[in-house]
Amino acid sequence: MKDFPMITISRQYGTGGHDIGEKLAELLELPFYDKDIISIASQDSRIAEQAFENAEQTATTSLGYLLSNRSNRSVYGMPLNDQLFMIQSGVIRSVADRGPAVFVGRCADYVLDGYKECINIFIQASLPARIENVTKRDKLSPKEAESRIKRLDKARATYYNYYTDRKWSDMENYDIALSVSHLTTQEAAELLATFIRQVVEKTGAMNSSEEG
Repeated sequence: MKDFPMITISRQYGTGGHDIGEKLAELLELPFYDKDIISIASQDSRIAEQAFENAEQTATTSLGYLLSNRSNRSVYGMPLNDQLFMIQSGVIRSVADRGPAVFVGRCADYVLDGYKECINIFIQASLPARIENVTKRDKLSPKEAESRIKRLDKARATYYNYYTDRKWSDMENYDIALSVSHLTTQEAAELLATFIRQVVEKTGAMNSSEEG
């Protein structure tokens, strides 16, 4: 296994963050996890995958999410969405224990903070670029694409802010923020791979110097 830290990717909707993460994992020769985390969590808990997906995608406002969470309790008395988050977090840590990997979404940067060394990435792009991407990918009108982007960005931010002590869009939470408005998937992945290798080389050299 390559001597890399965990790589976590948060992304605005319509930036192609999944594809960039997958290509980055390929370049670094690391395992890649996105919705695989949901599949594993579903198998372990015997809770439908759709429940895990809905927990993030249906969030609208922090207050609305809080009220919904309180009224929707699992058989164990804990709010269902809280239980789903804990199960998913346990899977992420379990996977991380096997060695370096690339994680997309799932609040992995927060879940692994203080648990494993991480490089946290935020992928963003201009709204017009994202509308164009979603229009082509999902075969939507520009108006429909814009509506979906705004709804899912808001849902991701609400979910992240609710379960962490951080703000999803706060760049201080990340080691690098990359705008991919004018980059291909390959170009974005190569830039990130170069950055990660340089960080690893520099910190590795610093650690060796400190030990000597």
